[in-house]
Amino acid sequence: MRRGRPGIRQSLFFVLLAIVVVMTALFLLLASFTVNRQIGRTSLAEMARSRDTFQAVEQQRQDLLLRQTALLSELPSLKALMTTNDQATIVDAGKTFWQTSGSDIFALMRPDGTVLAVYSKGHSLAVDDCAPALDRARDTPYRTTLMLSSGRLFEVATEPISFATGEQRRVLGYVSTGYELNDRLATMIGRSPAGQVIFATSDRLIASTLDATQARDLATAITANLSTNDTPHTLKSGDESYLSSSIQLQGATDTTPPIYLVLLQSDKEKRALLRQLNGGILAIGLLLLLVGGGMALALAGTVTRPLDGLLRSTRQMARGETFATVPATGPHELRELREAFEKMHAEVLSSQVKLIEGERQATIGRLASSISHDLRHYLSPIYANAEFLSTKNLPRGERTELLGEITESARGMTELLDAILTFSRTGIAVQLAPDSITAAARRALAMLQPHPDARGVAIRVGDLAELAGYIDGKELQRAVYNLLLNACQAARRSSSPPTINITIQQEIEQNGNTFAAIRILDNGEGVREEIALHLFEPFVSAGKESGIGLGLALVKRIVDAHGGRAGMRRVEDCAAGWQTEFFMLIPSEPVMPSVLAGEASLGVKP
Repeated sequence: MRRGRPGIRQSLFFVLLAIVVVMTALFLLLASFTVNRQIGRTSLAEMARSRDTFQAVEQQRQDLLLRQTALLSELPSLKALMTTNDQATIVDAGKTFWQTSGSDIFALMRPDGTVLAVYSKGHSLAVDDCAPALDRARDTPYRTTLMLSSGRLFEVATEPISFATGEQRRVLGYVSTGYELNDRLATMIGRSPAGQVIFATSDRLIASTLDATQARDLATAITANLSTNDTPHTLKSGDESYLSSSIQLQGATDTTPPIYLVLLQSDKEKRALLRQLNGGILAIGLLLLLVGGGMALALAGTVTRPLDGLLRSTRQMARGETFATVPATGPHELRELREAFEKMHAEVLSSQVKLIEGERQATIGRLASSISHDLRHYLSPIYANAEFLSTKNLPRGERTELLGEITESARGMTELLDAILTFSRTGIAVQLAPDSITAAARRALAMLQPHPDARGVAIRVGDLAELAGYIDGKELQRAVYNLLLNACQAARRSSSPPTINITIQQEIEQNGNTFAAIRILDNGEGVREEIALHLFEPFVSAGKESGIGLGLALVKRIVDAHGGRAGMRRVEDCAAGWQTEFFMLIPSEPVMPSVLAGEASLGVKP
């Protein structure tokens, strides 16, 4: 169907809407550009003033720190203390000098730079962390250095403690004092118009006036934009933007990374002003939009309502629900679309009915064919042996042998019917109770011994760990028995002596869940690749002479009902070569004495 040109109402609506949108956008862009430019100039000027203020205050603090350290180094009592050269004495007495100085950090060192004592406000500093930086500060007398230790940043001044002057001058040690560049200092600097203040290195923030959320959001952006010049950058934290400028306080040394002062200024004021301007412009645009909206209402009633009904019907059809007929209203294009949709829905329903019926017939056919084949397998020896038994002169030994074959065939038919009845249930109804997983496996081994398919098969019982859990012992025994019988049947088709192995071990997953891993290996020919992916599905059989392919499907149902997993894989053994392993993972609990006592009372030994 060829789509016609839009009508006059549609054309007028879109033209009016385009004019309103374009004019509103132009006004907004002009206002935003003007305000951004003006506020940007103001922000740069305020940052420059804040930077100059900080540098002036920092110079005064450095001068005061140098004078304070020099005075401490000349105290006779401190010199007398250092002459003792006894670390324990110096550590005890040095605390008095630290408290007298009032500094955030105070350290005493030997002439060779060995740190004897370190005192600091807040949490204590490790001597090993401070030693390299203090030793470097010893080589730069009469000026301060920045020291980063245990995540804290200090500005430190170091002076020698000497005795006598001139050629007889002897250095007794060194004293270092300093103050911490922390959040409190950043807050004091942040009272300036610059706003937020951060002390940072190239890989982390040391102290700042930011709250925890802002620091976490801005940390990566701040450290990535640090520079030695004062070129501003724009950073974002959530929906808030900042203008950033950084100053390098100290370059990188052997013990300390480069230290920066970062100034941030929020754009809250700019955005508030923009909101006011945008509010007025948007009010005018809103008025125009209301006029255009009135024109759009007439079109909405004739176009959108039928489309909404069609959309609801589509969603109901996708969920398989019965939906009401779409009203035959609106333009003729929508009416044609409604007719096509209803026709498609009728065809989909018809196809679904045919598909379900076809799958049901195919399932019944596979089941009937498999049951018919297996019943013939068991009925043939019964019919033939019954004829032989009618012979009058048949020896007693042969008669007993024929009766045994008839009995085995009858038991096979019974097992076949039990499997069909069990599988016909919608789910395996398990009664979970504390019980021994190992005992259930042993009972399955005992049941397997008299089975004809187990004759001539070497059953090797490996490590059977004593494990227990909340299980249905009878159903779990059935699952283990099915796997063992399946392994025996596969091993008998091997060109080498048939052998199967069974082990039970405890396995712990990464999430801490504990499982009893029941693993059964056979040396059969293996499972073809095209069957392996569907082996645990109903009516799938790996080339056995009998069986309708329900044994492994029942195993999977039982294991799933216990909250476990079942599977198959090929494993390689150095001695036995490639083997097929079937495994079950059953949730287990620490072995309970009552369960093990009950297992011992069974007297079942495979």
